[in-house]
Formats: sequence, C-alpha cells, structure tokens
Amino acid sequence: MGFSAETLNENRIVLLLADSRRLKQTNTAVIKELTSNGYSVMLISVTLPNIVIRRTYEVAGIDMTKVFVVDAVTKYSGGPTVLDDPHCRYISNPGNLTDIGIVITEGLKTLPGEKKCLFLDDISTMLLYSPSVTISKFIHFITNKLRLFDVAGVFLAVEKGLDPALLTQISTFADLVESLGEGEGA
Repeated sequence: MGFSAETLNENRIVLLLADSRRLKQTNTAVIKELTSNGYSVMLISVTLPNIVIRRTYEVAGIDMTKVFVVDAVTKYSGGPTVLDDPHCRYISNPGNLTDIGIVITEGLKTLPGEKKCLFLDDISTMLLYSPSVTISKFIHFITNKLRLFDVAGVFLAVEKGLDPALLTQISTFADLVESLGEGEGA
C-alpha cells in the first residue's frame, strides 16, 4: 500500500514508516503526490540541504512554487544559503527545535492555498540531535499546532529507526500509521 494524498481527507496526520534505503525516494514521491493534488507543502528537512532538495524535486517534475522548505541542514553543515529565496528558511541545526517550531507557526499562517500540508523528513534523523522524550514532545506540539490551524501533516520515519516507546507515543498523535514495505514508495 502506497501513500495517497486522498488519505489526508480522513486522516489529517499520517506517520509514514519507510525502508531506510528508500527514504529519499519516498520523500520525493510523497511531495510529488501532495503537490500534484493541490497541496501547498511546508517541508521540514533535517536530512538534506535545500539546494539538493530543489534539484531532486525539479528532476522529478515537482512544482517548486508549492513547496516551502525549512532547511535545518545547510547552516549546520557550513553550506551556502540563498538569502533571497522566498521559499526557504534556514535553521541553525536540526536540534534547534525552538526555531523550527517558530518557523512552523509563522509559516502555517502564510502558506498559500486552501489545501496545506506540513511534511517532516525525518523523525529518525532528529534523534541524532535530540533525545527521544524531546522529539516526542516536539511532535506532540506540531500535531496540536496542525490541528489548530486545520493543516494536514505527514511525518516520515525509518521503519526500524524508532525505539518502540517513541513509536508508540508518536503513533498516538497520528490519525494513521502507514508502513511502506521494502520497495514501496508513495
């Protein structure tokens, strides 16, 4: 079973569990599915820098005017930032959850269109920068924020990359947990 944007009509917040070897492909396929179905997407990226995301999405034929990137990788890695890019905000590092939360709050107010979705890539990588309990609290904060703003949410994680307690906690915040088996994208 692959991810479908139609899922968000009934299940506003979805936790997607994907094979670690297909994480980048799953990310691209989900974003393509969302934008092709009229969603404006706020992508929280703790895995790839904005410049790589843009190149990958453009090759996949994704309408980049529908994607706003919150890049928590470029500054941390010492990469160049494009300060005049209206579709990107740079965060100092993937562990700076306060700044990510502020950008989410501000961004959800200005994200264009009627159909909006926040896409978090990826919870497993966030665990490198913050402990499980902090990540769980952050995901709880985000899911409540999304519900208050009536915005859909898709959270991506490596299928076997979360400890059982964290997976249980995050699963309770989601409306649907979908496991994309090996070889499945969106």
